[in-house]
Amino acid sequence: MEASEKNTMNRWLPVVGALLIQLALGAVYAFSIFTGPLSETLGHARTSFYILGIFGTAIAVFAITMIVAGRLQDKRGPRVVATLGGLVYGAGYIVASFFTENIAMLYVSYGIIGGIGLGLGYVCPLAAVVKWFPDKKGLVSGIAVAGFGAGAFIFTQVGKYIINASDDGLSNAFLYLGLIFIAMVVAGAQLLRNPPVGWMPKGFNPDSKHNGQVVDYDWHEMVKSRSFILLNMMFLLSATAGLMMIGNVSNVAAYLDPSKTMLVVAQAPTIAGVLALFNGAGRIGWGKVSDILGRNKTMRLVFLIQALILFGAAAFVWAKPADEMLQFIGLTAFASAIGFTFGGNFALFPSATADYFGTKNLGVNYGLVFTGYGAAGVLGSLIPSLLAGSDDGFTWVFVAVGIASLVTFAMAMVIRPPQKK
Repeated sequence: MEASEKNTMNRWLPVVGALLIQLALGAVYAFSIFTGPLSETLGHARTSFYILGIFGTAIAVFAITMIVAGRLQDKRGPRVVATLGGLVYGAGYIVASFFTENIAMLYVSYGIIGGIGLGLGYVCPLAAVVKWFPDKKGLVSGIAVAGFGAGAFIFTQVGKYIINASDDGLSNAFLYLGLIFIAMVVAGAQLLRNPPVGWMPKGFNPDSKHNGQVVDYDWHEMVKSRSFILLNMMFLLSATAGLMMIGNVSNVAAYLDPSKTMLVVAQAPTIAGVLALFNGAGRIGWGKVSDILGRNKTMRLVFLIQALILFGAAAFVWAKPADEMLQFIGLTAFASAIGFTFGGNFALFPSATADYFGTKNLGVNYGLVFTGYGAAGVLGSLIPSLLAGSDDGFTWVFVAVGIASLVTFAMAMVIRPPQKK
């Protein structure tokens, strides 16, 4: 029997809490504002893996932590785990503020400590809102994580302002942002709660949905399925493109304008911010589309569009237009389009995980699927560090991630829900 709607909280409150948390966590995607200042303090090229690897480490640790955080969330509930995540995430930034000239400590603070905080904080609001909205999984997954993209836009501007405000701007940016993030995540966590066992929204009949009754899988069963392997690999290959772009907006701008005197370089942080907005919009937009078309059809559409955009971007950077307005408009357009398709991953993959494997163990199950994203963080940093140094470097970077997106599209053509025996 379904749990009564009486004595349950307004199911939109966890969505509000999720947005607040994700706004703070999304600042990790503002990393491109740090690459220039860190290049100066550390003495490494801004496209080197030494610097881009800090961001890649944070993403990899983020994904690994999601597995543990998912299990904790399923057992202890989202509020406690998300609160802990906020404290750890903010601490990573605060510790980094004292070590802006020490690359090893930046890997430890921003990469490892910050990455752990991300993993603890990220999974809780997402798992909670999907359980409250079995009738709108794609849409609310998108809304819940849209704050991640919007937060990157907001804190790109905030961080850029702090960095430019004083000689100690880089250290101050890490410190002040860390304090802000602790306050935001801890506050948002207090609005999170899982629904009662068996609760369903009034009028919702899961048997009437196109995918029928979903069987709940535990993680041991899930990882043995072909569907899990494909989802994990699809996440890896699809997310690589967006993570590469997020970490390299300023570097692509400098590639287009080596003199660093034109509009595209001066406005690179603005381009990164616009990318972040489209990232957030893509999460909501593709989530809603997937509720209408179905998860599989929408994934195929996203991955094919993303591949075409990336090949177009390769042609643009190969042409290397001399006109500064064309440089600015072109890079903004391609970065925004990549951000929009990238955002779709974060509505589609949690929803697909719930569709395929049920919501009972969604925290840990999605944490395992999410490890593909963690590997993408490393790959998205490694590809430009290997290819961007040549004369046509960023052309081949975009070609490489475009091919990866085509492979993802091929996988989406063959993936099917598992059949539990």
